Amino acid sequence: MKPHRFLLALAPLLLAAACASGPFSKTSYPSGDRPDEARAYSDFMIARFAALTNDPQVAARHYASAISSAPEDTGVAERAVFSALLAGDYGVAAGLARRANDAGSEAALVRLVLAVDAIGRGKTDAAIEIIEASDLRAFNRMIARNLEAWSLMASKGAPEAEAMLQQNLTGDPRLDNATLHMIGLVQTAAGKDEAAVTTFDRIWASGARLAVGAETYAELLAARGEPGKAVAILDQFRTEVGVNASLAALKARIEAGEKITPKRLTTRQGAALAMFLPASALMLQTDDDIASVYFVLAIALDPQLHQARTLLGQSLVQGKRPDAAIRVLSEVPASSPFYAVARGQIASTLLSQDRTHEALEVATGALKAKPERALKMQVADLNRALDRHVEAETILTDVIAGDVAEGRKDWRVYFLRGASRERQSNWDGAEADLKEALAIDPHNSNVLNYLGYSWVDRGINLEEGFSLIRQALVLEPQSGHIVDSLGWAHYRLGQYDEAVDLLERAVELLPGDPVLNDHLGDAYWKAGRKKEAGFQWSRALKLNPPADEGVLIAQKLVAGLAAGPSLAGTSAAQ
Repeated sequence: MKPHRFLLALAPLLLAAACASGPFSKTSYPSGDRPDEARAYSDFMIARFAALTNDPQVAARHYASAISSAPEDTGVAERAVFSALLAGDYGVAAGLARRANDAGSEAALVRLVLAVDAIGRGKTDAAIEIIEASDLRAFNRMIARNLEAWSLMASKGAPEAEAMLQQNLTGDPRLDNATLHMIGLVQTAAGKDEAAVTTFDRIWASGARLAVGAETYAELLAARGEPGKAVAILDQFRTEVGVNASLAALKARIEAGEKITPKRLTTRQGAALAMFLPASALMLQTDDDIASVYFVLAIALDPQLHQARTLLGQSLVQGKRPDAAIRVLSEVPASSPFYAVARGQIASTLLSQDRTHEALEVATGALKAKPERALKMQVADLNRALDRHVEAETILTDVIAGDVAEGRKDWRVYFLRGASRERQSNWDGAEADLKEALAIDPHNSNVLNYLGYSWVDRGINLEEGFSLIRQALVLEPQSGHIVDSLGWAHYRLGQYDEAVDLLERAVELLPGDPVLNDHLGDAYWKAGRKKEAGFQWSRALKLNPPADEGVLIAQKLVAGLAAGPSLAGTSAAQ
């Protein structure tokens, strides 16, 4: 029997034991207390089951009960600390790490938490001692060395910290990115601004882009009388990476003529970034919530690192823990540059739970408090999800006006407004927006597909429409929606055999989409395969299509597909 099936088979027994005795109590037996090994095994099994069922709080409690009596080679200590961090409880994790250390654990995560705890308590010499005595692998070793650098900064000064970081450089820009940023931040914290600018010059020339580096670099440049260059750096980051709330706020301050003073990080703030930056990279490489344990440690060191809260929320959503994500994101205050981002994430999470009206209420309330562009986009998206296209168009038009004033061109805003106009039967306005979006980003598969499909569906610009859809398919050959568009285009031209082939492939790619299944049913009917058409329409109806589409599908199941003219023979020049 596979291990996970064994645990599932034991689940009723284990949960009954947990409910009967409580998480930390010891069950009495006629012959006295259970042997330590039995108690540890029972707690381990309950904890393991809890971890498998995505309940890190229960897992942490029962792993904690097993720490003292379980053999070290079971990995219970590290599992206990990991589960506590996964549950977002740093205090419990730190306490468990100290207990595990007393029990002789040398687990990597235990050692890392002990170092963070020492830094948090101001005991930087102890943190250095812990790190030096730890045998860590690549990822945790990189974090630990950067933690050590900030500890050295506090205990022995910037030269010692910088020298240690210099020793860690490999000569490979990809591997040295985080370390170079740490060097620049240490130099800035020590007031060595000229050296820091030289370091950030080197980083920027390498093509490395981290928001914290761009922010510090721009602050240094503005402070020494180069506001134009500072703004250019921030603009370049936005163009190459995307919008960052903190950088946008800094740019506004520089352009308003405010005096800019570079932020000098404290030991705890620097150590928090040493944890945060690698965790951010890790999150992009995984589709679970493992990175969240490092974000929790970063926030423990610097509770004002609100960007870490936004990424922690994103990581929790990846780990299918939306309620925990909402709690974390709700802790970002309205005074933070990341407030709009956090509220937008809450709204998106609520939307993913089909709590659309709650999502719109959250985003709209935040927009009233902070009328920021990101929130406007979020509210527009939510209005579109609720088929409130007039409201969405109004908001998007306001965003476009702001973008024009700032010289910004964003294909997405025109694309979304075009889609909302199309849903309001304003085709002329929709077509103009979609063409503008395509002019801004000629290789965007979403725009190519939408505009091409819209032309073919209306029987106009057929040759160009087919060309756009095919271009989109080259860019995303595994997109079920784009394959469906091409199949539906053939259907509209009366080319039913070609349509069936493509629409079957589209349904294989996206079997749970009611629209694609409905399209395939229509194509089957026209191709004379009426039993298969009925089956496909029945399947589409079971996939919960929008109410109005569901009515039409139900009618087809009763009466079939009404005869109607195709676009066969229509001129491609129309």
